[in-house]
Amino acid sequence: MIAEETSMAPNPFGAAGSALAAAVPAAGAARPRTGEAPFDPGEIFFSRTDGRGVIAAFNDVFLRIADYGAADLIGAPHRIIRHPDMPKGVFHLLWDGIKAGHPIGAYVKNRARDGLHYWVFALVTPVDGGFLSVRIKPCAALLPVIEAEYARALAAEAAGLSPEASAQAICDRLGEMGFASYAAFQTEALLTEMQARQVATGREEWRDLAALYRMVVRMREVRGEIAALRRLLHGANLLTANMRIVAAKLPEGRRTISEIARSYGIMLGEVQSHVEGFSVLERGPGRHAACAEEGGLFLLCAAHLMEEVRAEFQASDRRLEGVDHAAEAACLARVANDYADRAGQAMEGVSDHARLLQRNVEFLRRLVVGLSTVRIACRVESGMLSQRSGGLETIVGRIDALQDDIAGALDRIDGACGVALAGLRDWRVLRAGLGAGRAQGAGARAA
Repeated sequence: MIAEETSMAPNPFGAAGSALAAAVPAAGAARPRTGEAPFDPGEIFFSRTDGRGVIAAFNDVFLRIADYGAADLIGAPHRIIRHPDMPKGVFHLLWDGIKAGHPIGAYVKNRARDGLHYWVFALVTPVDGGFLSVRIKPCAALLPVIEAEYARALAAEAAGLSPEASAQAICDRLGEMGFASYAAFQTEALLTEMQARQVATGREEWRDLAALYRMVVRMREVRGEIAALRRLLHGANLLTANMRIVAAKLPEGRRTISEIARSYGIMLGEVQSHVEGFSVLERGPGRHAACAEEGGLFLLCAAHLMEEVRAEFQASDRRLEGVDHAAEAACLARVANDYADRAGQAMEGVSDHARLLQRNVEFLRRLVVGLSTVRIACRVESGMLSQRSGGLETIVGRIDALQDDIAGALDRIDGACGVALAGLRDWRVLRAGLGAGRAQGAGARAA
């Protein structure tokens, strides 16, 4: 059964709505002389280039929005639509990623032949012999933020900042906004734009994406809790050292308390070693490195977009000069299937990891029971002393608090893993339903 919570979890971009989209003329409206080119939120378009950036294919939506004819674009450099408001640092980030084989998502402002401009969120994918770019209209509340950041970057470049340094400055700004890497930003941005687009067009939200977003949020919590637990246990070493110091000053029970301190230190070391051995899905080095769960969510978003543009292109009866319709439809299908397969593999890996963490937590709880036994022994011995030791009682109180903190951290890690696994189960159910629906649609078209 699908969990009741299906809405996308809160994100740093605020509410997603259709206010931005409503301000632009619809696709069927007369083309204005200035401002933005007509671009409907429900539209999607693509272009494919060779490795040098020379345009090799596109769909008719691209032609209309960019105000070009097919003959004008075939063989033309893709920079023909570049807008001067775009900072070079953004393109440095984009090329840095796709040349390394990573799919990249980016906000881009383009210029049409008649001078009108249009904003897109572009998903750029390396393909055999070149690159494939699929674009949708930004509908989320983030766009004004992006415009301001791009203006800042453009001003810095005009003052002499190199494209590479500008790219780093953009990533630094994203870090200030709370994103660990450009990959983390592009995942959040693509998901937010896709869900906002659903709202703007009156479509149902992507429930499978919402389920996976809940999983991503919980796995972030797991990483944070494990890091905090490691810091907590590292600081706990002082407790055993202080217990030995206090024991050495006792007029009686010195040997027993010292032995208890030694035993506690040994058991605490076992707990620390086990926590240090926890496998955490860390992100790799570099701007385009993503955690497994973030990467999987991005791939699934990309699969949805690719499937949509493939279906619309294949269903179109308009044939464009210089474009091999069948070959491009097949290319789009391959990319869509590849994204879906890779997303599935990534999510299965996250699922296995979450279950392993739960098993590790259960084992760690058994180790903590051993710590509790030693703690109780220390409390008993402290109570049997003929003279009270304030220092020892303080240490016993801190050990009590440490035990509670460890138990709370383990409960939170276990709970977050459980919610993440529930999100993955929901995603599997929803994915099966989507797959069945697509199979029925394909069968109906074939008939």
